[in-house]
Amino acid sequence: MDENPYAPPAETSPPPDLYNPFNSAYYFRDGDFLVVRDGAELPPTCMRTNAPADAGSWRKRVTLAWTPPWVFFLLLINLIVLIVVMLFVQKRAKITYTLSAPVRRAIVWKQSVGGVLLVASVALIILFFAAEDGPDPVFGLTGIVSLIVSLILFIIANPIKVVKFRDDWFRVKGCSPAFLAGLPVHVSPF
Repeated sequence: MDENPYAPPAETSPPPDLYNPFNSAYYFRDGDFLVVRDGAELPPTCMRTNAPADAGSWRKRVTLAWTPPWVFFLLLINLIVLIVVMLFVQKRAKITYTLSAPVRRAIVWKQSVGGVLLVASVALIILFFAAEDGPDPVFGLTGIVSLIVSLILFIIANPIKVVKFRDDWFRVKGCSPAFLAGLPVHVSPF
């Protein structure tokens, strides 16, 4: 009996389960919080305004990071110890979300002003130490205030913030209630 070597197999098995990040198994809401795990792709609507994605929307894969709060007490010991321990205990996840054009512009504006203030603070602190008549307290104080304001702007520019981590799930705040209302509800690990 001659068999055709080019014929498809007689029996087929079902296709393997493929990774589907839009599956609600990767994200859900828990009250006023979004709960996500690594690899989640959130729906294509702005998470801050719940506006549907359009040509001006910003959709990007970003990394969320959570560091246990106790790690920051290591700053009392040494900054280098804090950084080393933070690198080892920090939990990370990559998720994809959408922001509308106005929300994205506001974030970019805060980051830009923060960057300008950071550069200005470095220049003012250099002027503080380089003054011919001795350190000028006006330059020093202005430099420190500029540095603090720039750091605050960088922190608040982030549209979402991880507040808790447990069992590979990240609890995130910063999403609009309307956006959260469109997400499924599951039993929370928190």
